[in-house]
Amino acid sequence: LQTASGARARAYLRERGLNGRTIETFRLGYAPESRNALKEYLAGKGVPKDQIEACGLVVHGPEIPVSYDRFRDRIMFPILSSRDKVIAFGGRAMSPDAMAKYLNSNETELFHKGSVLYNFSRARRALQGADGAETLIAVEGYMDVIALYQAGIENAVAPLGTALTENQLQLMWKTTPVPVLCFDGDGAGQRAAFRAVDIALPHLKPGQSVRFAMLPDGKDTDDLVKHDGRAPFDRVMAEAQPLAAMVWTREVSGGAFDTPEKRAELEAKLKQIVTVIADENVRRHYQQDIRDRLYAFFQASQPQRGERGG
Repeated sequence: LQTASGARARAYLRERGLNGRTIETFRLGYAPESRNALKEYLAGKGVPKDQIEACGLVVHGPEIPVSYDRFRDRIMFPILSSRDKVIAFGGRAMSPDAMAKYLNSNETELFHKGSVLYNFSRARRALQGADGAETLIAVEGYMDVIALYQAGIENAVAPLGTALTENQLQLMWKTTPVPVLCFDGDGAGQRAAFRAVDIALPHLKPGQSVRFAMLPDGKDTDDLVKHDGRAPFDRVMAEAQPLAAMVWTREVSGGAFDTPEKRAELEAKLKQIVTVIADENVRRHYQQDIRDRLYAFFQASQPQRGERGG
């Protein structure tokens, strides 16, 4: 990254507002635009060909006559295990024509994408540290995690370019009882939040849940902290919604419940949704929560006596 060939990558990181200390902390790098720079470098260090292939650092296979570097012309993000060992990489393309803007290492003996969270070990240390961050916050991507870190929020993690998985949620729960899942405020962010609702529901336990923080529409985490520091993000966190509220919002928003049949349908659907909760006590409290919400909602939407025409 610090060589002549990394100039464009350095300029991009500066443009994104990252300072030298942050770049060093996250050990960001640059993979040059070459099919064999890394392969030759590692071979020169005496690393055997089969190990280079096993680590997923080159693309190889029976139909590929000569293996070549997987990451080319990309800013590199080392992905660490929970014990702080590099187990994989993410790479952001510098060329607008690249097939994929972000590319991860392929699955290997060391790396299973759906079971790893970016920045997990550092975020876990922040929870145990003297400043005592309250909980883990899951954001969308590498750059969001890094921007938050630079703004003083060290307890953020991110899935690796895919939707949050059950394994990643279990990993968060091992560390903190109620992590906060933070999503962009646009339609895609809301859909991702609703998918996370379905992943979390079966696994709720007394005291174990998730909260949902939705960013203002059109803003991502990076935008929010770049100009005004951490205060706008802290406000979003303070407004995080419990899981029960997200279930309700998903089923009610945009619907018309102006007939007894529509109201019965809503009630049946909500009752069905909470049947997946394995823990009997939590399920019972969700059923009660739904009854309370339905009662208040239907009361509010009934015309008052004397208001009917006639």
